[in-house]
Amino acid sequence: MLKKWGICAAVLALGSLLAFSGSSLAADADKDVVRLSFLGGYLEKHPTTTEVFKPFIEAAEKKFNGKLAIEYYTTNSLYSETEAYSAVSDGRADIGQIRPALFPRQMKLLGVVALPGMCPNSLVGSLVAEELIQKFPEVRAELPRGTVHFTSWASDSYQIHSTMPIRNKEELKGKKIAVWDNLTMEIVNVLGARGIRMSSTDTFLALSRGMVDGVLCPTAPLRSYRLSDEAKYHLILGLGVNTFTEEINKKSWDALPADMKKWLSAEGGMKMTEAIGKSLERGAMADVAWMKTQGHEFFVLSDEERSAFLEPLNVFTEGWKTKICKGLDPKLVDRVYKFACERSRYYMEQVRAGKYGDYGM
Repeated sequence: MLKKWGICAAVLALGSLLAFSGSSLAADADKDVVRLSFLGGYLEKHPTTTEVFKPFIEAAEKKFNGKLAIEYYTTNSLYSETEAYSAVSDGRADIGQIRPALFPRQMKLLGVVALPGMCPNSLVGSLVAEELIQKFPEVRAELPRGTVHFTSWASDSYQIHSTMPIRNKEELKGKKIAVWDNLTMEIVNVLGARGIRMSSTDTFLALSRGMVDGVLCPTAPLRSYRLSDEAKYHLILGLGVNTFTEEINKKSWDALPADMKKWLSAEGGMKMTEAIGKSLERGAMADVAWMKTQGHEFFVLSDEERSAFLEPLNVFTEGWKTKICKGLDPKLVDRVYKFACERSRYYMEQVRAGKYGDYGM
């Protein structure tokens, strides 16, 4: 009997030892995995998430045989947008998104990309933004301390979507246009229309009841908010874009082995900038194609017509130079502005020449 108990005890002890050893081995193996949080902002089903961010994460896992694991997060899941500038610095995200428009005091020079009329679409705006960061150390210096730059991009551009044809400045005069923030309110008023401030979710009701004649916004929200049910005419102005940057927490970066740093640097920068810009343009084109099947009409201005239409918005450029960039070297501000203008024209020519694919209206 004692022998039986002795054998049982030995078996149990061996089983416990094996179980403990197994868990220790698993723990040791897990310690070898580098885990990074990546707040890209867009929802899981957004084209940029599915076409750019998720493939990037999958490529990282494949490249390093599971030793690099990146977990994706959407806007406000790790920190609120209004805390982004400090959140990436203090490590609330290993890699996190920042919207410069929310931090005009800290990110003054990069605001040039979002000036009304500067960049006509997301692809051009994305390329200009990243090139500015790479070329000007003064622009890089505006990025949060304690971070390493990863990539940047620009949103889809703003157009006027209306319940009646608006083809030129005369037809826009006096029209009631829904806007979703104070800047677009100012823009609409300067262009001679009457801005009506409201939330994006209230805009459908306002359009359907005739409370407003149109809305100034990117193309992307039209279907999701059902605005395309009422606003069937579209004046393609390429009025402006919003910029975004993606930064890496420096402590997280410094802890990475050299081969991972090298790979991440190669995958970010202009490579990811271009991929994001293309994904946003493809999304906008798909929405336009669908709306055309629904009988929508699109009015596309020539470069000369667009320049004349947007000329009153030069007041925002002057405001950016004299107020937003107050205290900076005026010569530097002027160099940044001229560079952004030149590169925007250059990239638009490249887009029209088909370098990045077919992005014609």
